This record gives sequence, C-alpha cells and structure tokens, in this order.
Amino acid sequence: MSSSRPIDWPAWWQILRAANVFTAASNVIAGYLLINRGWQPLTPLLLLIVASVMLYEAGVVLNDVCDAALDAKERPERPIPAERISKQAAKWVGMSLLAGGVFVAYVVSWLTHQWLTTQIALALAATIVGYNVGLKSTRWGPLAMAGCRMMNVLLGASIAGTMSGDWSSAWLLAWGLFFHTYGLTRIARHEADSIDHLDLWAGCIAVILTLFWIVGLPLAMEATAVSLKAWFLVWLALLSWEISLAYTLLMAPNQMSVRQTVGSLIGAFLLIDAAVATLAAGWMAGLIVLSFWIPTKLLARRIAMT
Repeated sequence: MSSSRPIDWPAWWQILRAANVFTAASNVIAGYLLINRGWQPLTPLLLLIVASVMLYEAGVVLNDVCDAALDAKERPERPIPAERISKQAAKWVGMSLLAGGVFVAYVVSWLTHQWLTTQIALALAATIVGYNVGLKSTRWGPLAMAGCRMMNVLLGASIAGTMSGDWSSAWLLAWGLFFHTYGLTRIARHEADSIDHLDLWAGCIAVILTLFWIVGLPLAMEATAVSLKAWFLVWLALLSWEISLAYTLLMAPNQMSVRQTVGSLIGAFLLIDAAVATLAAGWMAGLIVLSFWIPTKLLARRIAMT
C-alpha cells in the first residue's frame, strides 16, 4: 500500500512568503484606526485582518502557480518547479484562500451591516486574479499590484461603511501606499531578469514620492502639536532611509541589490503603518504595529520575502 506524500511545510512557508504577511495586517490596522481612532469594536478588526491575510496569501500562491513555467527557467529553486509542491495543490490552496478571504469579509459586513467591506474584498479578489492571470507581465502590472495594496488599506477603513466624511485621511494613506507599491513592483520586476535602469529609477522616484504624498497626513487628522513633531521626526528618518536605499541600488544595480531593496521596501510598509497608527490612536497602537517588525525579520532570515 503506497503512503501519501508528506506535507513539505518549509516549501509551503516559502510559497506563502510568510515573512510578508504582517504587512497586510498592518495596512488593515492603519486604515481601521484612521477611521475608528481606536481598537473597538475589536471583533470586526480581527476578522478584517484575517480576511486581508487570506487574500494576500491567495495572491502570492497564485503568483507562483501562474509563474511556474517562468520560474522553471529563472528560479528553479521555487517550490513548484522544484516539485516540492504540485501546481494543482498550490492552485487549490490559492483559490480556497481567495474564497475564504471574501467570505470572512462578508461575515464582517453581516456583523456590522456595512456592505462596503464585502464590495472592497470582491474588488480586491478580482484584481488579484487579474494581476496574476494576465496583467503581471504588462505595463499595467505594477498599477494592478498597487491597487491591491491600496484596497487593503480601504478594507480596514470600510468599517465606516462610506467613502466620504472622515475618509480623507484613509484615502491619503491608501494613495500613498499605492505609489509605494507601484515603485516597489517596478523595481521587483528585475529580481530574476535583466536590469532595466528606467524601471529602477522610476521605482525609486515613486517610493520616495510616497513620503511627500503622506507628509500632510497629520493635518488631515487635526493632530496635536506633539504628534506633529513626532510625525515629522519619523518622516525625516524614513525619507533619509529610503533615499539611502535608492542611492545604493542605483549606484550598483544587480539582481542581488534589487532583491535586498525590495525586501527593505516591503518592510517599510510596517514602519509607515506604525507611524500612522500612532497618529490615529496613540503610542501604544504604534508600538503594537511596529512589533510586527520582529516576526517579519525573524522569518525573513529563513524564508525569502520575494
């Protein structure tokens, strides 16, 4: 009697890009706190985090499914071309996560009577599929990926049930992370491909412009003078760091430096979200979001972020 093949857990952690998942959660928390200015009600927030994580993981798994043939040539060590995970199994898991994320968003809508949550989740799921199936290799690919990250922030803000009124700060952050993701994605296109200097320059400029876009966020929230000072100190530190990352990449562009830059820019989501959470709900909220940096970095040591 033949025994079933054991589950290769390290391969699944790799295909799920486990180190990145905390950035999906931090986006939702930042969007939620901008609208709610606090953690209560907690149950919808926790469910929104679950929905976001499931949708994010669906996207990265389906990315490997759709890239299986390309990875076999450029990245044969990936779990599917290395035959550590079957393409069919990965496809089943990806689609299940996609459906599960939308279902959890529906539960939030049912609990809160805010159906905007389900609508955003459906739009996010559709964009994830569109990106992986057809848009990724086109000029629209970075825009689609940026749209996914933008909708992730809006998923957290959807607790308000409307896109007007107090949504100005949520829209500001969502568009900021749109630019950040657009730039990151243009850079990431050259992790395993020939270097395109135009893409690298455009990506770096977009990432840096993100910070200039969100610099006025405290004014949209009517923050206190103390909060304003703290925000600008953090903002200057982030700006200096991202300029340094861009300079290092552009002075020595190669596949290794691209991967290192992409990993750092993914981590930047946590730093931006932590600063926003502090503005919206106080220092403790910011520290909670910032604490996600610890498991992200610990996992990144063993599991590639890209």
